[in-house]
Amino acid sequence: MNLYARIYMFLLGLMVLAFVINQVRTRRLQERYALLWLLAGLGLTAAPLVIPWLDRVAYALGFDYPPALLLLLAVVALLLIIFQLSLTISHNSDQLKVLTQEMGLLRQELDALRQAVHADSGATTDETILARSVLCEQFQK
Repeated sequence: MNLYARIYMFLLGLMVLAFVINQVRTRRLQERYALLWLLAGLGLTAAPLVIPWLDRVAYALGFDYPPALLLLLAVVALLLIIFQLSLTISHNSDQLKVLTQEMGLLRQELDALRQAVHADSGATTDETILARSVLCEQFQK
């Protein structure tokens, strides 16, 4: 591989590392997502240093064109990142469904308590205050 290409790849890896670290530092990216991106940045940074070794491994595995191994490794890394994001989306979808159901139940209970308070609208002021305090206590639970 050309020296300029190696330098470019090394600098690209450093830029990816700096970008990911900055995103984590500014809390735009959570640490659990940053791990695979940091590994990708480290791979880009280390790849130019191990090119002769990667070429030997590629030929040993039967690759006629050694950069194809590097491309294969990059595709596998991206698939792992996509898989991690798919797991997170599935988990968040399940949580959203449960939270929506709980919110519906709480709204139904709140409406029932409001109707009970309005039904007692002929009650005295003390009874209304007591009913409202019970309503607030039950809603806070």
